[in-house]
Amino acid sequence: MPTQFINTMNKTEAGFHLLMILSKADGIIEKSESHVLLDFLENNFNEPIDIIKEQAFLMAYPSEDLISHFIEIAEQFFKISTTFERNNLLQFAMKICMADEKMEIHENIFINKLYDSWGLD
Repeated sequence: MPTQFINTMNKTEAGFHLLMILSKADGIIEKSESHVLLDFLENNFNEPIDIIKEQAFLMAYPSEDLISHFIEIAEQFFKISTTFERNNLLQFAMKICMADEKMEIHENIFINKLYDSWGLD
């Protein structure tokens, strides 16, 4: 069952969670990655985000529960976004996963969950 926090997220916040979890899936989040993510989100959604609060939330979130959080966020993003916005985010997510020219197992799991949550093939 979704939490109230999830239900009040805007597209920028939800997109940030999705992309940061994907970035974290290979075990490393570099500072430059979060700047690139924020630039993408600001250019595409331009809704307010308290980056410190969102980063703190993700850092404190238990890693064993990240997959369920990811799915919940993906479902929320689906509800508040257009098909174009979802496709745009998905293309960017794939670029993040393939930045090192290989898809790690954990990245693949999260990407598959995103596809499943959005009913894509």
